[in-house]
Amino acid sequence: MELDHTPPPSVLNDNCSASYMTPYATVIAMSGLYLLAIFYFCKKSKKMCQPMSDSIYPYQKRLTQLERELKNYLIDEESIEVDDFQIGQTADGFIFRGGVFPKTRNRFNAKVTTAVKISFPIVSKSISLLEDALRLSKLDHPNLIRLLAVSQLSFTVFRPMIALEWLPGGTLADYFQFKVREKDDSERSPIQLKDMLSILYQVSQALKYIHSQLDEFGQELTHGRIFTRNVLVTEPDLRKCEVKLGDFGDAPMGLEYSTPIIAYMPPEILCCAERIPPHRPENDVWMFGVFIWECLTLGAQPHFRKSVEEIKKSFRLPDRGLSCPPTCPLDVWTLVSDCLSEPHMRPRFASTTNASITSRLSELHHIVSPALFLYAIPNQSVCTCIEHHCQSVIHY
Repeated sequence: MELDHTPPPSVLNDNCSASYMTPYATVIAMSGLYLLAIFYFCKKSKKMCQPMSDSIYPYQKRLTQLERELKNYLIDEESIEVDDFQIGQTADGFIFRGGVFPKTRNRFNAKVTTAVKISFPIVSKSISLLEDALRLSKLDHPNLIRLLAVSQLSFTVFRPMIALEWLPGGTLADYFQFKVREKDDSERSPIQLKDMLSILYQVSQALKYIHSQLDEFGQELTHGRIFTRNVLVTEPDLRKCEVKLGDFGDAPMGLEYSTPIIAYMPPEILCCAERIPPHRPENDVWMFGVFIWECLTLGAQPHFRKSVEEIKKSFRLPDRGLSCPPTCPLDVWTLVSDCLSEPHMRPRFASTTNASITSRLSELHHIVSPALFLYAIPNQSVCTCIEHHCQSVIHY
C-alpha cells in the first residue's frame, strides 16, 4: 500500500501566500530600483565631466582658496545665459554673448547683458581663468570692466564660466572695422585726433591703476593684453563715448599666441629664450605704444603679414617697423617712440612726475587743435607668397 505524501490543501495555500508578491509590491520594488539606478548614473556622470583626478590633485588646495575668495560672486548655472554668438577667443577659452538673471520674481525683465567666458577643458586653462576672475574681483576702476558673476559649476564640475561686464558699443576694433574701414570716404564720420587722445587717456588711466596695485608676490600688477579688440566702448560715437579695458589676464604665453598678438609683443618677450618669460610693467608700455599706433591709423594691423622673424628684424629699425601716420603731430609721435624704446627708457603709467604717460596724454589733449583729423591707413605688405594669396599689397 503506497502512502500519499501530498500535503493537505490548507498547507499548500499557506506556503504559496508566503512567497507570493502582489502586483502593487512589484511596482514599488521596481520603481525603487529604477530610482537608485538613475541616482547612481547621475552621480557617475558628474564625475565623468571632471578632469582626471591626477590632473586636478596639484590644484586642489588652490581651488579651495579660489572658491572661498570668490564666494560672493558664485551663482547657480541657471542664472547665466549663453547665446550662440561667439564674441571672440582668448588663451584661456571662448567668449560668448550672454546675460545674468538676478534672483527676483521678474528675473527675465531684469536681464543684464554680459560677456560670458568659458574655459577650455584643460586644467591649466581653467585655473588661469579663475585666477583672472579673482584679480578682476579685487580691482575697481571706471575704465576697467567688472566681474559680475562666477558659475557654481566652476568648482562642482571644474568647467569655469564667468560673466563679465559688456558695453553696448562693442569693441574699439569692431568700430574701426565696420564704422571706418569698410565705409566709403563719403560715408565715414570724421574722427578728430582730440577725441582719439581722450580714448587713449582713459586706457592709460586704467593701466595706471593696475600698475599701482600689487599681486600676491608683492610685484606690480600688469595687464598683458592691450589691443583695440580688448577695449570696449559705451557707444559708437567717439566724441562722447567712454571706454573700458577688458580681458584682464596673465603675461603673454610665449609662442602659444597667434601672430596678430605676437605683433604687440616687446622684443624682450618675443626674443626671450624662455618659453614663458616674465611680464613686467615696461612690457605693458610697449604694448600701449603699439596700441596708440593702431588707434592713430584707425585700425591698421601692426606688422601686417609679417612672420615672427620679420617682426624681430623690424625691432632694429628706428620706427620699430611701425611708420608714422601722415597726420600725426610730432609731439604725439614722440610719445609713441618713447613707448617703443628700450625697457629702461620707457615712460611709466604709475608715475608722479609730469613725464608719465597719463600726464603727457592729458597735456596733448589740451594743446592739440580740434582741426586735426585722423584718416584710415590701409594695411601695406610686401609679402608675395602663395600661402597668403598675396596679389595686392594694400588692404583695408
